[in-house]
Amino acid sequence: MEVKIADFGLSKILCRTLDACNSYVGTCAYMSPERFDPDTYGGNYNGYLSDIWSLRLTLIELYMGHFPLLPPGQKPDWATLICAICFGEPPSLPEGVSEEFRSFMECYLQKESKKRWTAAQLLTHLFISKDLRISVS
Repeated sequence: MEVKIADFGLSKILCRTLDACNSYVGTCAYMSPERFDPDTYGGNYNGYLSDIWSLRLTLIELYMGHFPLLPPGQKPDWATLICAICFGEPPSLPEGVSEEFRSFMECYLQKESKKRWTAAQLLTHLFISKDLRISVS
């Protein structure tokens, strides 16, 4: 089985001449706190750090089997999502998760974008780098 993850923000780069590309795009459930409240969560918007937030939610959702910011089965509406993203507690991983994975996911848990790890930093984390060493050698 092969899993592919795409970032539709790339389409914004490819269609610079379209007026629609001057707006925010994305699924609001996966938008970072700074997209909703930039003054509180990071000042200037950084799309790369926002993608790190979205990736974190995606990874936790894949592990847990449901959207991690809401109880299983709850139908999200706009207000509920904003409150969960901006004011809710970060989702916690269930017991039984390896310490390496837990530590790796905590690098994503920062609501303030400037405290969130970059992609380059994440690639140096033991959870990722130990597997890279194995595949390279």
